[in-house]
Amino acid sequence: MSVFEQLQPFVSLCQACGFVPYTIKRNSTSGKFERFTFSFKNVITWWFLLVLAYQIFGVSTVGFLSGDLQDMLSTDRIIPTTLIILTGISSSLFLAQLLPSRWIALHHRRLTNAVEAIQRVERLLGEEFITEHASSIPIRFVVGFAAVLMTSIGVLVVTMPMYAMLLPPAFGIFSTIVLFVASASINITFDCFLLFIHMCYYIITHYIQLVLLRFNEQENDEFLATSHKDYNSIDGFFRTNKIELMKRNALTFDYLCRASSELNSVFSIPVFYILAIKFVTVVTTAFGYAYRFIHTNDILDNAFLIYPFLIVTESIRILVLFTSTDMPVNQVRLLHERVSALSLSGFSKTMAEKITMMTLLTQIDEDRIHLSAAGLFKVGVHLIPAVSLLF
Repeated sequence: MSVFEQLQPFVSLCQACGFVPYTIKRNSTSGKFERFTFSFKNVITWWFLLVLAYQIFGVSTVGFLSGDLQDMLSTDRIIPTTLIILTGISSSLFLAQLLPSRWIALHHRRLTNAVEAIQRVERLLGEEFITEHASSIPIRFVVGFAAVLMTSIGVLVVTMPMYAMLLPPAFGIFSTIVLFVASASINITFDCFLLFIHMCYYIITHYIQLVLLRFNEQENDEFLATSHKDYNSIDGFFRTNKIELMKRNALTFDYLCRASSELNSVFSIPVFYILAIKFVTVVTTAFGYAYRFIHTNDILDNAFLIYPFLIVTESIRILVLFTSTDMPVNQVRLLHERVSALSLSGFSKTMAEKITMMTLLTQIDEDRIHLSAAGLFKVGVHLIPAVSLLF
């Protein structure tokens, strides 16, 4: 089964929370996934615009309340100016986190190219081979959906005392519910963006694993050929197809690299922006939480649950982003090691096979699959020690 068929529940979630304006177009004959479409004739597109307007209203309202929060902090002369400035920057960046999730709506062509590249990979691998090695997309969606829902509920619970203090008395119960739902919608949309990145790089990782399995099958086929009684006839047939199989695997990997390159063009700037937002937020909340033990006031007391909650959730978000972008890189390393071992084990005997194998080795490069943050640095788990030192 194609991974796009398994993504239907995730696409429905993204459509429901107004994350994407795309809808799935299916083949009129087979009923299978064909492509993602964008058109103002689709109800999903108008729902996307409606949710966007609603979330802009929520951002504007929360931004106004953040301004009041800054005024209340500035009246307390004991609170250091550093904390006031960091809180203002953190609030502004937190509200602006809605922008990266809308970035992909402007890159429909890039996403279409990535989808087409994956579809070519599926045709090269074959439907039967893909069916035999099912992906874990349904499980990952369930876990991700539960995490998104729990995080959104947690945000509302920990921020409730702060809202109660900042909201004016004339703010009715209906207006409060509307504001709470808008805030939850913003958080769900942002977390869906992270889940979207995770799903994209998991799909690439899954198909790299299948390419690795193909190489293992080739080695097993050669072993069976050399141990068979009619070795000469079988070996002759096997060798005429070995180069073609290696070229097919190389072409499959090349399409995966193309898909990753398109995703890199879409995610590069948003990921850099997200890392900046999350880093400033973690630093601010850690500083505010530590300062609460030195000096207390009404604001710090009402925010006593916000600080540890944000430190934990934002750190987890950064870790999810790092591990997601590292998944295909780790598989490329395993693939390179496997192909290198095959080239040294006598798998390639003729000159044509050796040339094909060496060409394939030069193509299997993790830099072709790595995500960069605005072209400044590569995103991955290797950044954790560097980020930890900054604290």
